[in-house]
Amino acid sequence: MVYVPIARPNGATRLNAYLLVDLTDEQLNTFKKQFEYGTMATFATMLELIIKRAPADYLNKPHAYIRTKENEAGRDDPFVLIDEQVVSKNAIWYVEQFADETDVEDELAESTSVLWQILIETEHLPICYINYEVGNMDIREDLSNTGVDYLVPENYEQPNVATSALDMADFRRQQNADVIAEPGEYEISTDPKLLDSFAPRPESVARLKGDVAKKAGVLNGWTFYENKVLERVSDGEYPEGTITLQHLYYDPDFPWPAYEWPDESSTAIVGPSTGAV
Repeated sequence: MVYVPIARPNGATRLNAYLLVDLTDEQLNTFKKQFEYGTMATFATMLELIIKRAPADYLNKPHAYIRTKENEAGRDDPFVLIDEQVVSKNAIWYVEQFADETDVEDELAESTSVLWQILIETEHLPICYINYEVGNMDIREDLSNTGVDYLVPENYEQPNVATSALDMADFRRQQNADVIAEPGEYEISTDPKLLDSFAPRPESVARLKGDVAKKAGVLNGWTFYENKVLERVSDGEYPEGTITLQHLYYDPDFPWPAYEWPDESSTAIVGPSTGAV
């Protein structure tokens, strides 16, 4: 039977997300759905959030104060703040760290009191976070793209909400899936014209049979493959002739199993008592 590994959050980073305002159940669910869409939660989870009520001490305080308190508590990872703009702009705050001496020397920030934070559309946060982590993009660069000018002052304002600039619907259809298929579930081609379109040029390529791909939740096409199973699974050995097809794509429209938020994120959270948004 064809096996499509679901990239569930075993290795996905989890960030704390503090609620600074009251949200109705409907507003909270809207936010969650937007985040799930952006993080491709049901099939290729990139990032998870642990939604928490903000400590009373964080309410109505500058974000720099919250960053300082998090650092003092030994929580120096980035975090998310959810305020009224999650409703008005479908956006949340991604809070990184204070500027360092290099930022000041490079004339990016006026001082080390500048807090690097950015208001990002909810569904774009996961890919922006990944880009920041791997160095494809930088929060300073994204701030500049939103209209924040260097030197960045301590209490800068962000003129526009940040996005990843990606078409998220298209991006969701470009997530790689390495698929294990048994004999009878795939076909092989050695057509020279087809092979010429690959680099490096292989001796043969494979694809799933059409009905198999549809039932497995895979966007099908000719691709590279290996005559071995790349991943161990719990239901026993595969028969001789099993292959692993590389670089197929998850079908985001497939009815994948529902995403489950981390246990620490209460489904009953309606926010701290600060007045409804």
